[in-house]
Formats: sequence, C-alpha cells, structure tokens
Amino acid sequence: MGKKSINRDKKKKANGGKNRKNYIVFSVIALSIIVSGLLVGKNLSKQKNTDEYATHKTSSDEIQAPPTFVGGKVCAGCHQKEYKLWQGSHHDLAMQVANDNTVLGDFSDANFTYFGVTSTFYKRDGKFKVRTDGPEGKLKDYEIKYAFGVYPLQQYLIEFPGGRLQALSIAWDSRPKGEGGQRWFHLYPKEKITHDDTLHWTGPNQNWNYMCAECHSTNLKKNYDLKSDTYSTTWFEINVSCEACHGPGSRHVAWAEHKSDREKLDSDPDKGLIVVLDERKGVKWTIDSETGNA
Repeated sequence: MGKKSINRDKKKKANGGKNRKNYIVFSVIALSIIVSGLLVGKNLSKQKNTDEYATHKTSSDEIQAPPTFVGGKVCAGCHQKEYKLWQGSHHDLAMQVANDNTVLGDFSDANFTYFGVTSTFYKRDGKFKVRTDGPEGKLKDYEIKYAFGVYPLQQYLIEFPGGRLQALSIAWDSRPKGEGGQRWFHLYPKEKITHDDTLHWTGPNQNWNYMCAECHSTNLKKNYDLKSDTYSTTWFEINVSCEACHGPGSRHVAWAEHKSDREKLDSDPDKGLIVVLDERKGVKWTIDSETGNA
C-alpha cells in the first residue's frame, strides 16, 4: 500500500468520525427541541385548564360547596313581593326582642291572680318586668327578654341561669276586646300549677330551648351540654325566615347570580335549593261537608 493510499484512508476515517459527531449533536438538539415543545405544550394546556377553572370557579365551588344560610334580606333581592308579604306575618313575628314596638301586653302595673298567686306586670327604666312566683314558689321580679308569638296570644320569655329561657304561663290574649281579648290569662286556667309541678313556667316543660325554640327561629342550634346541664342556644335569624322552610340558600343564590354558566346551572331542576317544597303541586283537598275537615 502506497503512502498516498494510507493518507486517503486516514482522511476518510477522520471525516467519518466527524460526521458521526455532527449526527449525534444534531440528534441531541432535535430531541431537545421536541422535549421543549412538549413541555411548552403541556404548560399551555395546564394554563388553559386553569383559565377555564377560574372562569367557572363560582359555579363549581359555590354550587357544590356545603350550603350555608344567607338571610332573608338576601332572598329579598330577587323575591321582593314575597318578602313584603312575609313582613308582619306570624312567621316574621314568631320571636322578637322585647321593646315598645313588640310587646302587646298590658305592663302598666296590671295584676293577674291565679289560684291565690297575684302577678304584677310593670315597666321600669324602659324594661318590661313581671313579679310572679319563681322556682321556689316565692314572688320575685323578672325581666322580660323576648316577646314570643303575636296572635291570638303572645307569651313572654324570661332568662334563667344555664342559658335557659323560660316561657311564662301567664299570656296576653291579643285578640280584639270584642272577641274576648286584650286581657291576661293562664294557659292552665282550671289546673292549679304550683312551683314544684313540671308544667310550672320555671320547669322543663316550659323551657324555650327544649320545647319551643326550633319552630320559632331559623337555623336554631340547641347546643345542650349534658355534663354541665347548660344550653348555648344560637340561631341564624331570630324569627321564621325564608330559609327555615327552604333550607340554607347559598347554592340557590349562586345559581341565581351566575350568568356565564346559565345553561349548565339550568340543568339543576332544584335550582340550588335544598328543600323544593313541591309536594303540594296538583294536590286538592276533599272537604267533609259535615265536619268541615279535609
């Protein structure tokens, strides 16, 4: 083999190695471009999904979240006619803080005698009070905290230790005088209920927390503690408001306010309501003509 031939072979080998190196470098660059493109595409896809989630966040979060109470005034924003009809109704006046606008009874030093016990209803320093027999059977002065109900009678709640509210058994007949109203009367007019009777106003059967509260307020929680024998009773609204019957309204409000996803939300037949109250649709009562009862 001549010298020129040897040099030519060395040159071919050198060029071949150089070409392989170029191929490897090119392949690495191409692979990097592909991977980068995939990563960019993935990131763009993630960003797109995030944007879509942000657009529909109200519906997915609020419609699916556990329902909460919003209050009757929020409901009135859309249901003004119904809210106005509710105002001043028995539900609206089911329970109220005792003041000059809510108390209907005669507290002008009025006396009422029941089986030898005379109770006196009076007003001092802007507060409504009653002097009547307490848990020991002795006369004592108590402050009226709440007016309970409105017609045909109104009861009064008195605050006791342990978070208790007790319903006074002497009630005010709120009917017109011509119908026998505008007077004090006892809920057990023909029974002598003494301080040691469970039916006495200071006893368990006249305890507001246990017996009465749930039907007169909205979202009431009794919160009774057995160990301490005490109540920490709470309510969302003091009276019987919209959500007392329809349930917590946050999902319904979200349904009503969400405009961009209306078609999706309209697929919910209950419109976000927890209680639909449609069981009486199409129902007709058959009245017995003799008794007048259904």
